[in-house]
Amino acid sequence: MINEITFQYPSWYIVLCVLLGLIYAGALYYKDDKFSESPGWSKWVMAFLRMLAVTGISLLLLTPLIKTISEDVKQPIVIIGEDNSQSIVANLTPEATDAKKAEINQIAESLEEKYEVKRLVFGDKIENGAVDSFSSKVTNLSESMEYIYDNFGDQNLGAIILSTDGIYNEGKNPLYSNINFTAPVYIVAQGDTTIQKDLLIKNVFNNKIAYLGDKFSIQVDISAKNCIGNSSTLSVSKVDGSNVKRLQSEPIRINKDNYFNTSEIILDANTVGLNKYRVAISPVNGEVSKANNYKDIFIEVLDARQKIVLLANAPHPDLSAMKSLITTNKNYEVNIHFPEDRDLNLAAYDLVVLHNLPSDKYPMNVEISNMDKKRTPRLFVVGAQTNLARINKVQDNIRIVGNSTSLEDIQADVSPSFNSFTTNPEIGRKLKSFPPLIAPFGQYTSPSGSNVLLTQNIKKIPTKYPLISFKDKDGFKTGVWVGEGLWKWRLFDFLQYNNYDVVTELVNKSVQFLSTKEDKRKFRVSTAKNLYKENEQISFDAQLYNDNYEMINEPDVFLIIVNEEGKEFKYTYSRSNNFYTLSIGMLPSGRYRYTANTNYSGEALTQSGSFSVQNIQLELYDLTARHDLLTAISEKYGGEVVQAGEGSSIVEKVLSNSKIKPVIYQSTETKSVINFKWLFALLMSLLSIEWFLRRYLGSY
Repeated sequence: MINEITFQYPSWYIVLCVLLGLIYAGALYYKDDKFSESPGWSKWVMAFLRMLAVTGISLLLLTPLIKTISEDVKQPIVIIGEDNSQSIVANLTPEATDAKKAEINQIAESLEEKYEVKRLVFGDKIENGAVDSFSSKVTNLSESMEYIYDNFGDQNLGAIILSTDGIYNEGKNPLYSNINFTAPVYIVAQGDTTIQKDLLIKNVFNNKIAYLGDKFSIQVDISAKNCIGNSSTLSVSKVDGSNVKRLQSEPIRINKDNYFNTSEIILDANTVGLNKYRVAISPVNGEVSKANNYKDIFIEVLDARQKIVLLANAPHPDLSAMKSLITTNKNYEVNIHFPEDRDLNLAAYDLVVLHNLPSDKYPMNVEISNMDKKRTPRLFVVGAQTNLARINKVQDNIRIVGNSTSLEDIQADVSPSFNSFTTNPEIGRKLKSFPPLIAPFGQYTSPSGSNVLLTQNIKKIPTKYPLISFKDKDGFKTGVWVGEGLWKWRLFDFLQYNNYDVVTELVNKSVQFLSTKEDKRKFRVSTAKNLYKENEQISFDAQLYNDNYEMINEPDVFLIIVNEEGKEFKYTYSRSNNFYTLSIGMLPSGRYRYTANTNYSGEALTQSGSFSVQNIQLELYDLTARHDLLTAISEKYGGEVVQAGEGSSIVEKVLSNSKIKPVIYQSTETKSVINFKWLFALLMSLLSIEWFLRRYLGSY
């Protein structure tokens, strides 16, 4: 630590301060006869004390500054990342598994003496710490490397040590990740590169949705290694709890060492609901792994499909964007039409989306009148071609006073008072950065009974103008979406987040709310979806209504989940705003039934349902380690690869790397000297001692 004192005035002012102290002390004591009978040294001591005090006070008036320079030595950081996936220890004994853990622990302990060691575990997610159970069912190697770069790339990163077999089944090839590590990447190569005898189901392709009475196809990719001359049987069975019924089978003859074949099986959709099917291939003698000889798939069979029409004033890119978003839900069939189409029959549709209608060209008087008679739900999309006077007459959801020839850019804010359905809390944050929609300029109001989902944000100024609003009047539902440009939102959503989650949720939940028939149940329970993966969080919603159909959450709501063995799991919902939510975490694969119950005003209310959890088998499909990929990664980042069991050599390589050095960070802090309280105490002490001597020697 280095301290320097500087002044904001020329340094020769210090001489003036000293002279001022001398003059002041001399004037006070030089001809003072009060101390003539006192010892001769007394006047000199008191004068000296007064001179020091006056000089010190004068110097403080020059506002001196003290600059402190401190140095902080930052030791290099060594990241140790361990692959936590099942493939690492597949076919290993517990003793061999413990040996792998011990090897990495020894590497960490050896390096902690000199470096700052950070340990990470990666698989389907990234966590701090050491491997515990090698239980992850997927591996995303590129994501783990990107995590290290994002969190430690701007620090003194000395080295990265990865313990992995190079097998990845999620994410992109880590060799082509856009990462610029300045630190070397060392790898402890796990697994076995030997191609073992193995027969497996490589992939199964099928639709998630089928309709009752239709036929659907299952395409199966079969792969075999070192199994030439063997025979097997491909079968498809329907699984219902402990009951397994074989539906079809066909023989497979393996005629070469590196065998690959695709088979297609056609099945009948004859049972409504979520159906579980097992695609299996019988094992051959000497297989290294039989866990990859089957794959379970789920297909939901529906007995009806809702029809939606996008009726537009003119062609527009929003139409194809909306159609692609809605049809992600296979429950919906979507057609695009224009008012002049001869084959248009609005009576055949369950929901009508009117894009830029009514307009000057198409007032839609007859069409809207017919929809009113059938109480057909509808969604108006207001844009530049919409006739505002006409749309104010045909719906009472939003009132617009303006002119569609004048347009303005609007962005979206989520309304906290919306309660027709729930949305992901992240939507509000993400929408703030979405490109603006184009809407008619004017004043917007929401009549009584309107439920506003999104409000308009104009030029970064939040307003109460509605952007998306819904109304449910006696079971007759209408919605209004203000603004064109949904296609831009869809593109931006993918560019920013690599998915369409935000716009898909906004559009599909809007469509679902409008197209769902009136539900008079006072107690409603639902789960986010009816098919989960083993590593997905399972969540539930519940709504409770009073006699006026106002949503409340006063009584407790309880949930009981029962697995295929009859074991019960009991939960209690949490209250959120005026509805109920529950997250139960993850469950093992299988089929589950649930029953929710509550008691309101002395009436017992119950709702039931079911869902399934799908087994993830990715880690057991291919157990051949990819050491060639690991070698390429280490060469790209200036590191080396060692085999499992040779971890001590990694320690030597890191310790001997002369480029891994501590970094000295220097920081400067400047303070005014007047802020030091001890200076005030010193000056007061000088003046107090002088005053005491004067009193003691008989003066004032």
